[in-house]
Amino acid sequence: MAVISFANPKGGSGKTTLALVLALELSRNGGKVAVIDADPNAVIVGWSRNRSASGTDVPFLTLPRPKETELISTIGELAKQYDFILIDLEGTASRLLSRAFARSHLVLIPLNPSPIDARLAADAVRLVYEESEALERQIPYRIVYSRYPATVKTKSFKRIAEEIRKEELPTLRGGLVERAAFRDIFEFAATLDELSEETTSGLFRARDNAHELAQEIINALKEEHKI
Repeated sequence: MAVISFANPKGGSGKTTLALVLALELSRNGGKVAVIDADPNAVIVGWSRNRSASGTDVPFLTLPRPKETELISTIGELAKQYDFILIDLEGTASRLLSRAFARSHLVLIPLNPSPIDARLAADAVRLVYEESEALERQIPYRIVYSRYPATVKTKSFKRIAEEIRKEELPTLRGGLVERAAFRDIFEFAATLDELSEETTSGLFRARDNAHELAQEIINALKEEHKI
Protein backbone atom coordinates (compact mmCIF):
# COMPACT_ATOMS: atom_id res chain seq x y z
CA MET A 1 0.00 0.00 0.00
CA ALA A 2 1.27 3.46 -0.86
CA VAL A 3 -0.06 6.87 0.20
CA ILE A 4 0.64 9.71 -2.25
CA SER A 5 -0.21 13.31 -1.39
CA PHE A 6 -0.48 16.22 -3.83
CA ALA A 7 0.33 19.69 -2.52
CA ASN A 8 0.84 23.17 -3.89
CA PRO A 9 -0.39 26.49 -2.45
CA LYS A 10 -1.27 27.90 -5.87
CA GLY A 11 -4.58 27.31 -7.58
CA GLY A 12 -4.21 26.23 -11.18
CA SER A 13 -0.92 24.45 -10.58
CA GLY A 14 -2.31 21.22 -12.04
CA LYS A 15 -2.45 19.43 -8.69
CA THR A 16 -5.97 18.04 -9.10
CA THR A 17 -5.37 17.12 -12.76
CA LEU A 18 -2.24 15.22 -11.77
CA ALA A 19 -4.13 13.39 -9.01
CA LEU A 20 -7.00 12.39 -11.32
CA VAL A 21 -4.73 11.32 -14.19
CA LEU A 22 -2.65 9.18 -11.82
CA ALA A 23 -5.75 7.63 -10.22
CA LEU A 24 -7.11 6.73 -13.65
CA GLU A 25 -3.83 5.26 -14.85
CA LEU A 26 -3.24 3.20 -11.70
CA SER A 27 -6.81 1.89 -11.84
CA ARG A 28 -6.47 1.14 -15.55
CA ASN A 29 -3.49 -1.07 -14.78
CA GLY A 30 -5.31 -3.10 -12.15
CA GLY A 31 -4.50 -1.16 -9.00
CA LYS A 32 -7.14 -0.70 -6.31
CA VAL A 33 -7.19 3.06 -5.81
CA ALA A 34 -8.87 5.35 -3.30
CA VAL A 35 -8.81 9.14 -3.65
CA ILE A 36 -9.34 11.40 -0.65
CA ASP A 37 -10.46 14.73 -2.08
CA ALA A 38 -9.31 17.11 0.64
CA ASP A 39 -9.19 20.13 -1.66
CA PRO A 40 -11.92 22.65 -0.72
CA ASN A 41 -12.97 22.82 -4.40
CA ALA A 42 -13.77 19.08 -4.37
CA VAL A 43 -13.25 18.75 -8.13
CA ILE A 44 -12.56 15.00 -8.13
CA VAL A 45 -15.61 14.36 -5.95
CA GLY A 46 -17.63 16.34 -8.49
CA TRP A 47 -16.14 14.31 -11.35
CA SER A 48 -17.14 11.07 -9.60
CA ARG A 49 -20.66 12.30 -8.83
CA ASN A 50 -21.19 13.34 -12.43
CA ARG A 51 -20.26 9.84 -13.57
CA SER A 52 -22.50 8.20 -11.00
CA ALA A 53 -25.40 10.49 -11.94
CA SER A 54 -25.09 9.40 -15.58
CA GLY A 55 -24.95 5.71 -14.63
CA THR A 56 -21.24 5.38 -15.48
CA ASP A 57 -18.91 3.35 -13.28
CA VAL A 58 -16.29 5.20 -11.24
CA PRO A 59 -12.98 3.29 -11.57
CA PHE A 60 -11.78 4.15 -8.07
CA LEU A 61 -13.19 5.05 -4.67
CA THR A 62 -13.58 8.77 -4.00
CA LEU A 63 -14.03 10.20 -0.51
CA PRO A 64 -14.90 13.84 0.27
CA ARG A 65 -12.74 15.94 2.56
CA PRO A 66 -12.63 14.27 5.99
CA LYS A 67 -12.40 16.04 9.32
CA GLU A 68 -8.86 16.65 10.52
CA THR A 69 -9.39 14.26 13.41
CA GLU A 70 -10.57 11.50 11.05
CA LEU A 71 -7.87 11.55 8.38
CA ILE A 72 -5.43 9.15 10.05
CA SER A 73 -8.12 6.58 10.84
CA THR A 74 -9.56 6.96 7.32
CA ILE A 75 -6.16 6.21 5.78
CA GLY A 76 -5.77 3.24 8.12
CA GLU A 77 -9.08 1.74 7.06
CA LEU A 78 -8.42 2.31 3.37
CA ALA A 79 -4.98 0.72 3.69
CA LYS A 80 -6.66 -2.61 4.48
CA GLN A 81 -8.33 -2.73 1.05
CA TYR A 82 -6.52 -0.47 -1.41
CA ASP A 83 -3.13 -0.55 -3.12
CA PHE A 84 -2.91 3.21 -3.54
CA ILE A 85 -4.38 6.07 -1.51
CA LEU A 86 -4.13 9.46 -3.22
CA ILE A 87 -4.79 12.65 -1.23
CA ASP A 88 -5.55 15.86 -3.12
CA LEU A 89 -4.70 18.53 -0.54
CA GLU A 90 -5.21 22.22 -0.10
CA GLY A 91 -1.91 24.01 -0.42
CA THR A 92 -1.73 26.01 2.78
CA ALA A 93 -0.27 24.72 6.01
CA SER A 94 -2.93 23.03 8.13
CA ARG A 95 -3.38 20.12 10.50
CA LEU A 96 -4.96 18.16 7.66
CA LEU A 97 -1.93 18.68 5.44
CA SER A 98 0.41 17.84 8.31
CA ARG A 99 -1.37 14.57 9.01
CA ALA A 100 -1.47 13.65 5.34
CA PHE A 101 2.27 14.27 5.02
CA ALA A 102 2.89 12.17 8.13
CA ARG A 103 1.29 9.15 6.45
CA SER A 104 2.60 9.77 2.92
CA HIS A 105 5.07 7.51 1.18
CA LEU A 106 5.52 10.23 -1.43
CA VAL A 107 4.47 13.88 -1.77
CA LEU A 108 4.08 15.21 -5.31
CA ILE A 109 4.45 18.95 -5.87
CA PRO A 110 3.28 20.09 -9.32
CA LEU A 111 5.12 23.05 -10.79
CA ASN A 112 4.02 25.24 -13.67
CA PRO A 113 7.12 26.64 -15.40
CA SER A 114 6.68 30.28 -14.36
CA PRO A 115 8.56 32.36 -11.75
CA ILE A 116 5.47 32.90 -9.56
CA ASP A 117 4.60 29.21 -9.60
CA ALA A 118 8.20 28.31 -8.83
CA ARG A 119 8.16 30.46 -5.69
CA LEU A 120 4.92 28.90 -4.49
CA ALA A 121 6.16 25.38 -5.24
CA ALA A 122 9.18 26.27 -3.09
CA ASP A 123 6.73 27.00 -0.26
CA ALA A 124 5.33 23.48 -0.64
CA VAL A 125 8.85 22.05 -0.48
CA ARG A 126 9.42 24.07 2.69
CA LEU A 127 6.29 22.55 4.24
CA VAL A 128 7.62 19.07 3.48
CA TYR A 129 10.92 19.88 5.19
CA GLU A 130 9.15 21.37 8.22
CA GLU A 131 7.01 18.27 8.64
CA SER A 132 10.06 16.05 8.18
CA GLU A 133 11.81 17.94 10.97
CA ALA A 134 8.80 17.67 13.27
CA LEU A 135 8.49 13.92 12.62
CA GLU A 136 12.25 13.36 12.77
CA ARG A 137 12.16 11.35 9.55
CA GLN A 138 12.47 12.14 5.89
CA ILE A 139 9.26 12.58 3.89
CA PRO A 140 10.07 11.68 0.27
CA TYR A 141 8.85 14.15 -2.33
CA ARG A 142 9.17 14.92 -6.01
CA ILE A 143 8.61 18.09 -7.98
CA VAL A 144 6.54 17.39 -11.11
CA TYR A 145 6.45 19.78 -14.06
CA SER A 146 2.82 20.38 -14.91
CA ARG A 147 0.84 22.03 -17.71
CA TYR A 148 3.88 22.91 -19.77
CA PRO A 149 4.03 23.13 -23.59
CA ALA A 150 4.61 19.88 -25.42
CA THR A 151 7.05 21.35 -27.93
CA VAL A 152 9.01 24.54 -27.25
CA LYS A 153 10.29 25.18 -23.73
CA THR A 154 10.34 28.88 -22.82
CA LYS A 155 13.42 30.69 -21.56
CA SER A 156 11.64 31.04 -18.21
CA PHE A 157 11.14 27.26 -18.08
CA LYS A 158 14.83 26.69 -18.78
CA ARG A 159 15.89 29.14 -16.07
CA ILE A 160 13.61 27.51 -13.51
CA ALA A 161 14.79 24.02 -14.46
CA GLU A 162 18.40 25.13 -14.08
CA GLU A 163 17.74 26.59 -10.62
CA ILE A 164 16.08 23.35 -9.52
CA ARG A 165 19.06 21.38 -10.76
CA LYS A 166 21.44 23.67 -8.86
CA GLU A 167 19.45 23.21 -5.65
CA GLU A 168 19.42 19.44 -6.27
CA LEU A 169 15.69 19.22 -5.58
CA PRO A 170 14.27 15.77 -6.44
CA THR A 171 12.32 16.19 -9.67
CA LEU A 172 10.66 13.71 -11.98
CA ARG A 173 12.21 13.61 -15.44
CA GLY A 174 8.82 13.67 -17.10
CA GLY A 175 5.77 15.78 -16.32
CA LEU A 176 2.19 16.38 -17.31
CA VAL A 177 2.09 18.20 -20.62
CA GLU A 178 -0.61 20.79 -21.40
CA ARG A 179 -3.05 18.78 -23.53
CA ALA A 180 -6.73 19.06 -24.37
CA ALA A 181 -7.37 15.53 -23.11
CA PHE A 182 -6.40 16.47 -19.56
CA ARG A 183 -9.05 19.20 -19.63
CA ASP A 184 -11.67 17.07 -21.36
CA ILE A 185 -11.65 14.34 -18.71
CA PHE A 186 -13.15 16.94 -16.40
CA GLU A 187 -15.53 18.46 -18.92
CA PHE A 188 -16.98 15.10 -19.97
CA ALA A 189 -16.47 13.29 -16.62
CA ALA A 190 -14.56 10.72 -18.65
CA THR A 191 -11.45 8.58 -18.54
CA LEU A 192 -8.74 8.97 -21.17
CA ASP A 193 -9.87 5.68 -22.72
CA GLU A 194 -13.41 6.97 -23.05
CA LEU A 195 -12.48 10.14 -24.92
CA SER A 196 -12.61 10.12 -28.71
CA GLU A 197 -10.22 11.56 -31.29
CA GLU A 198 -13.28 13.12 -32.89
CA THR A 199 -13.75 15.45 -29.93
CA THR A 200 -10.29 15.57 -28.33
CA SER A 201 -7.04 16.34 -30.15
CA GLY A 202 -3.72 14.74 -29.25
CA LEU A 203 -5.43 11.94 -27.38
CA PHE A 204 -2.87 9.21 -28.07
CA ARG A 205 -0.02 11.44 -26.92
CA ALA A 206 -1.96 12.26 -23.74
CA ARG A 207 -2.44 8.56 -23.01
CA ASP A 208 1.27 7.92 -23.53
CA ASN A 209 2.09 10.88 -21.27
CA ALA A 210 -0.18 9.54 -18.50
CA HIS A 211 1.30 6.04 -18.74
CA GLU A 212 4.91 7.22 -18.68
CA LEU A 213 4.34 9.62 -15.78
CA ALA A 214 2.53 6.98 -13.70
CA GLN A 215 5.42 4.57 -14.27
CA GLU A 216 7.94 7.18 -13.18
CA ILE A 217 5.96 7.82 -9.99
CA ILE A 218 5.90 4.08 -9.27
CA ASN A 219 9.65 3.99 -9.83
CA ALA A 220 10.09 6.89 -7.36
CA LEU A 221 8.13 4.93 -4.75
CA LYS A 222 10.33 1.89 -5.33
CA GLU A 223 13.47 4.01 -5.09
CA GLU A 224 12.44 5.64 -1.81
CA HIS A 225 11.10 2.54 -0.11
CA LYS A 226 13.21 -0.18 -1.70
CA ILE A 227 10.18 -2.17 -2.86
